This record gives sequence, C-alpha cells and structure tokens, in this order.
Amino acid sequence: MLEQFAVGELQGFSAITAGIENSNYIVRSTGGEYVLTLFEHHSADEVREFVRLARHLGQKNLCVPSPVVDEAGEWLHGLKSRPAILCRRFPGAHPEVLTDGHCQAVGEALARFHLASADLENRRCDERGFSWWVNIAPELQHDLNSEDQALLHDEIEWQTRQRGDWQALPHGWIHADLFHDNALFEGDRLTAILDLYNACDGAWLYDLAIVANDWCVDKQGVGLDALKVQALMDGYRSVRNVSDDEWSAWNMVLRGAALRFWLSRLLAERLAQQRGQTLPDYKQPSEYRDRLRWHRKTH
Repeated sequence: MLEQFAVGELQGFSAITAGIENSNYIVRSTGGEYVLTLFEHHSADEVREFVRLARHLGQKNLCVPSPVVDEAGEWLHGLKSRPAILCRRFPGAHPEVLTDGHCQAVGEALARFHLASADLENRRCDERGFSWWVNIAPELQHDLNSEDQALLHDEIEWQTRQRGDWQALPHGWIHADLFHDNALFEGDRLTAILDLYNACDGAWLYDLAIVANDWCVDKQGVGLDALKVQALMDGYRSVRNVSDDEWSAWNMVLRGAALRFWLSRLLAERLAQQRGQTLPDYKQPSEYRDRLRWHRKTH
C-alpha cells in the first residue's frame, strides 16, 4: 500500500495498542512518520462521511489527522478487506498536568476549528444531543438511587425549558469530544486535535463547555478552576468574537455538557456490567453527576 504514496520507503511499523474501535499502526518511512488506520466497524461510505471534515480542515492547514492523498489523488483505500487511511503523525503527547497555558491554547484552537469548518455543508446530526438525553434518561434512571433520579429528572425538565435559548446560540460543526486525551502538546504548544469521528452540528459555546468540564477541573476534581476557565475563554475569544448574549448562556451549556457525559457514562457502565466488566476510575459516571451538581449551585 505504501508505494502508492509519495512518502518515501518503508522503514518499519508498529501497532498502537490504545485504539478500541479501529486498528492503528505507526508507519515509519524515509519521508517521516504516519498513522495507518483500518476501520473495523464501518463501510467505505461511512468512512467517507465522517472523514470529510478532517479533510476539509486539513486543506485549511489545521492540525488535524487529515488523510494523505496518494499519487492518483485518492485518500481512501482498502486493506485486509477494511477501509483504510494514512495520516501524518503529529509530534507531542497528551498533557497529563493541565495548565492555564494548555487551556488557552486549546481555546484558541477550538475557535479556529469552528470558523474553519463553517463553510462545510451537511453537518451531521448530534446522536448524543438533546433528543437522546430525553429518550435515554427514563431508561437509565432505573440504575440510580432516588436522589440521583430526582437530579436527572429535574435537570432534563430544566434543559427542556431552555430549548429556545439553545437554538438561538450560534451553531456549526463542533468537535463534541475534545477531552485532553484527544489533543497533543509540546510544552504549552498544541500540535494536534485528534479523533474527529464524533464531530457534528451543535452550539459552538456548548463545544467550549465540553472542553471546560474536562480541561479546567479544580484540584478537588469536582468544580472548575476559575483561572483555567478564564484562560480557555481568552484563547477562544482571541480568534472568535463572542457576544454578551451568547456568554449569558454559559452556565446552561456547562450543565448540558455535564448532563450529556453523565448519561453517556451511565450507559457505558450498564453495557460494561452486562459484559461482566467495570469502567475504569477515570470514566466513572459520578464525575459528571458531581460536576452537574456543582454547576447547578454556582450559576
């Protein structure tokens, strides 16, 4: 396969064991390092659909895993009866101790992501958006104690009353999953935003709230650190202007983002239990339940 690309001669490759849904390999050639992805559960047409955003952003020189085009102008290939793409490997590592500098850098990068994707049409529907919250909550509440059931019911009702405000927010493509393990850094310099497979249509401020709920956590691990949040906002606003009316919805979207990942983790916990497994500590639903409670008290 590699001979189809102008990337030099193969020097070696190794498997990336961190992947769950797809098979990934580091490919080393005389032209640099690349990541080869084999899609285990998606057809070629599905891959074309959810990789087109990365291609669009890559053409605008954003640091995202955009597929390399071969000498025939093709970027999607078949390997071992599976769709496959080759992307440049970015330098850097996932940040472990998050700093104000990391938060400012990711805020700036997210704003560039939003603006650069604005002219790409046919945005995908958010499969974990408001309709999903409303539909999945009654099913998952049976796994909760009475106190958490009351919290979930009250938050769903409150968010339902805010739908007009949600729909009035500026919308576009959002990453929807920009946790710190989906970014690479060298020091405080962001080198790549990864994993665009959940990108969809949504409120831009909500996307920023998803980032805040993961990147700006305080030392107690429950609420948000005000200085980190300010750094995140400063970075974002250095690229994209945000009106006072839009900022007034900040607590609403923070609560929505916490609700979304509480529900997602509750579902993941149920599915894990059905398989006789347990979720790792860093994926526990209680983290986002507690963050939701904190946001409800601090607006």
